[in-house]
Amino acid sequence: MRKRYSLLAVLLVFLLCVPSVPVFADYEPSFWATDAVESAMELSIISEEFSQKSYQSSIFRGDFINVAVNLYATITAENVSTHATNPFVDTDDPFPNMAYYAGIVSGDGEGKFNPYGTLTRQELCKIITSLLDSAGVLGPYFPSGNVFASITDADKIADWAKNHVAFMLDNNLMAGDDKGAFRPTAEVSRQEAAIVAYRCYVRYGKDFEGKIKTVLRPTKDAKKNTLQTLVKTITLPSGATVSLANYSQPENEDWQPSVDIAAPGFAPSGTPLQTLGKDGLYRLKTYSETIASGEAKEKEQRIFPFGTKFSSKEEADAKMSEVTVKVWKADNAGKLYTSDLTFKIHSALKSDVIAIFDEIYNAPVKVPLKDVNAYAWRNAMSSGTYSDHNYGVAIDLNYNENYCVYASGTVVGSFYDPANSIYSFAPDGPVVQTFAKYGWLWGGNAWVNGTVDYMHFSYLGK
Repeated sequence: MRKRYSLLAVLLVFLLCVPSVPVFADYEPSFWATDAVESAMELSIISEEFSQKSYQSSIFRGDFINVAVNLYATITAENVSTHATNPFVDTDDPFPNMAYYAGIVSGDGEGKFNPYGTLTRQELCKIITSLLDSAGVLGPYFPSGNVFASITDADKIADWAKNHVAFMLDNNLMAGDDKGAFRPTAEVSRQEAAIVAYRCYVRYGKDFEGKIKTVLRPTKDAKKNTLQTLVKTITLPSGATVSLANYSQPENEDWQPSVDIAAPGFAPSGTPLQTLGKDGLYRLKTYSETIASGEAKEKEQRIFPFGTKFSSKEEADAKMSEVTVKVWKADNAGKLYTSDLTFKIHSALKSDVIAIFDEIYNAPVKVPLKDVNAYAWRNAMSSGTYSDHNYGVAIDLNYNENYCVYASGTVVGSFYDPANSIYSFAPDGPVVQTFAKYGWLWGGNAWVNGTVDYMHFSYLGK
């Protein structure tokens, strides 16, 4: 979605300081807060559950840290995880844990977070400035000389809070009320918290076209401890859902993965997305590597959650979904035009595949895709095993210009020449790189038995 601006938004700094109003039974925000609250909800900075308590009531520290972590994740487009060691003895909520290790909060020094305590305005200022600093969007800050000139109760701001309050004032994130009072020790209402969070996003966040959602996923650390990871996803206008960290680049840039899509994330299937290497490329893994790391086993569990592979066409057919994706094609003169390809894929990978082809289609370097072969029930191979195509987890593209050469010398297709053919896939081009980012292996380097299959992209790697 685009950042929303309105005349109401212009008034928010002033309205943040309107004295508290009586709490009524309704759970709607005040008329002057509605625009910002709805925008914060659209961005998934606050959730629909946020509205289950009165917007005019004071916000608990635990509830605000939920907002703060979601704001941090939206601004940075990064996933945020808990740590196996909980820094707080008075809460098991994952959000204070995340906030502590992200550098947003520190607790009281005795291991307590006080999740059901209320939050004062000067305390909010400290948390917000710590959040923005941890998000890497702040440079050195020096308060302006007259920052407190119009604040009638500046002497009531605690010494530890003065720089934090000054920052919020200087950047129009908060202000004094109509009488010039900042009210540093006044409690923050739930709607005020939502407004401040939204204003931070407007000032420091990015524009996104799509619907942002939040997912909490269980993950494991290196010692097999169960963690919780906050993942921001975005549903693009095309219908593809991707990690916010992998939001597509503008079309007018040269093909070059940017830092905006370099952060780790998860595909819709739950598959971890790769991070860029120092050379600016995603690693082209071999099947042997994925077996050794345990990645191959995790993938098989996603495709075959009950441990049994398909033994018949009827069984496989029931697990497939048809997808239609936008692609570029070329006419006889080499001029590109938009078309589509329709094929079947394992249902568990449908959203991943849509996202992959969406990124390939929107990449500034436009690669024509003229033919596809995905799910197809085939006879068993000479080894007695089935092809990954039988399971709907492999895709062949432009198979004539990206030939397969078996170790035995048998050739399928005509050639492979990425230097001269617009249909052949270069290892550092958008097709190979996008599949690699989503955890798929490429037949051009996946095996050590001597076979190369440049047309072949496989989720499992076979």
